[in-house]
Amino acid sequence: MKGKPNYLPVKFFILLLLMVVAFCSLQLRLMDLQIIRGQYFRSLADNNRFYSFLIPAYRGVFLDRYDDPLVWNMVRYFEVDQPEALYSPKKPISKSEALTLMSTSSAKVQDEYLRYYRYPEATAQVLGYVGGVTQDDLKKDRLIPLQKKMGRSGLEAVYDQVLSGRDGQEVYEINALGERQKIVKQISALSGKNLVTSLDPYLSEVAYQSLGEQKGSVVILDATTGQILTMVSTPSFNPNILSNTFTITDQEKQRRQQIQQIINDPNQPFFNRSIAGSYPPGSVFKIITALAGLEDKKIDDNTIVKDEGVLKVGDYQYGNWYFRQYGRVEGDIGLKRAIARSNDIFFYKVAEWVGPEKIAEMARLFGFGKKNEINLGYQADGLVPDPAWKEKTTGERWYLGNTYHFGIGQGDLLVSPIQVAQMGQILANSGTYCQLKLIQEGSTCHEVGVSEENINRVLAGMLDACSDGGTAFPFFTYNRQYRTSSNGTDDLNKGAVACKTGTAEFGVANDQGHRKTHAWFLSIFQPQIGESQADVLSVEPLTEDPEALIANSSLKQDLTQLRQKWLQSIKKTSFPNRLVIAVLVESDDKNEYKEGSADGGLVAKKIVDWITTANVSKMQ
Repeated sequence: MKGKPNYLPVKFFILLLLMVVAFCSLQLRLMDLQIIRGQYFRSLADNNRFYSFLIPAYRGVFLDRYDDPLVWNMVRYFEVDQPEALYSPKKPISKSEALTLMSTSSAKVQDEYLRYYRYPEATAQVLGYVGGVTQDDLKKDRLIPLQKKMGRSGLEAVYDQVLSGRDGQEVYEINALGERQKIVKQISALSGKNLVTSLDPYLSEVAYQSLGEQKGSVVILDATTGQILTMVSTPSFNPNILSNTFTITDQEKQRRQQIQQIINDPNQPFFNRSIAGSYPPGSVFKIITALAGLEDKKIDDNTIVKDEGVLKVGDYQYGNWYFRQYGRVEGDIGLKRAIARSNDIFFYKVAEWVGPEKIAEMARLFGFGKKNEINLGYQADGLVPDPAWKEKTTGERWYLGNTYHFGIGQGDLLVSPIQVAQMGQILANSGTYCQLKLIQEGSTCHEVGVSEENINRVLAGMLDACSDGGTAFPFFTYNRQYRTSSNGTDDLNKGAVACKTGTAEFGVANDQGHRKTHAWFLSIFQPQIGESQADVLSVEPLTEDPEALIANSSLKQDLTQLRQKWLQSIKKTSFPNRLVIAVLVESDDKNEYKEGSADGGLVAKKIVDWITTANVSKMQ
């Protein structure tokens, strides 16, 4: 008889196996906790034991060409109810209240920096603004402190790392209630570096106010060095509103509404027209056509063209503006007079004699059709067309009519205000181009290969353009006091203004055959600065309430006081010997037909008046 099978050894083996597996699992878990991920879990434990406070670094500021700050880092103070708590209610207090409280209980005082731009709208497109950390920033770097302010546009963004410095840190041991016990580690913040710019904030403010409510741009250069004194684009924005917040609820609500208005503004306040805009240059481009003709020896001082109002080519007619507007003609006209009168017929013929390739070559020599070296975000290349470009792009031939339009700055040609200013810099510097720059550093210059003699021929015509009988009537009275001769460019050294007007058509013609127009004005002059008794004015903020200063920062500055500060500043250092002023005034809904002299010239005249005379009442 067989006995029952004995299952005990099998059960024992299974039990033993389970125990071994459990023991091994525990061992592996311990290894994971203590060895493999020990540091990670220790960090989690320490996070419950320690708390780290960010000490924001003092952000570097921008200085103007006179070594005065364009930006202030203003301190806002708070009184903390429970300084030992990690998160405690706090209320804003004044600087004097903070100093009093610090003398008895410094732990109850906290502070933070506000970024205050002294000339907000006038320098916004160049300096930019700062803002808080965004989701996109965290995607790029998860370790960015949420309290950090970062450059969002302009030089603030380009030089963000240089300006930011290095944040500091204070590490506290905390108890189970989340209260600070003692400091266990401290790393001091390292301030960012200051940057010295080439900007003249006083001229920038004058240029901004001179443009008024119009859309446009003003670029002012030191012709000798290429330094940019002013780069204004309107409409602009207030970087103080974008860079800071208010502690008062109503003010903060209003600030957010203002930001929405800026974002939704169809006139694009963030758009830097000076470097990113592309426009037909109109008659200011006749300078290039003239130089192409002179350098190619197709024209000289004795070249005469007969203006009969209209140039007929087969079934096509190409008119002169003087004939279209007033039914009048110039008759026989040479180069100097053609520049002064901006005669289309003369430049049609020069363009025909020279050819589009030579004009395009000269345009590119002066920097048209390519970005400038300025490191300031997006720039427009512009467009310099020629027959090869047209055939490649449109599949069409280049006709004589295209050459005529090209010669007077119309057709497919597109430029930016900074490129027009660059052309002026080369002319004013006798054919030597200096790299345009916003940060003060050594000049990098080279000759473009155009003879000084031919440049002087063009400048002589430009002097006449701003004098009686020219096209720039706002400067007729001004130039009378500085013109002593009718030949050469000597009067330019005495203070007379050399200029070129431009009224550039664009878009589709209306039922009357008229196209909208932008206004251009390019001027070169040697400033004769009118002295006045300048009271010593403070450059420090007049209030200890930074929020109040920011709330009122959009108010227009008084131009008389501004000039007094400017005179103080230029006495400390120096002022450029020769300036270039390039003005663009865009067509708008109020006036679709902007004109080079009446609109662009008037803006330039206001700026020149402010520089040369103590009487600025006409600008108010």
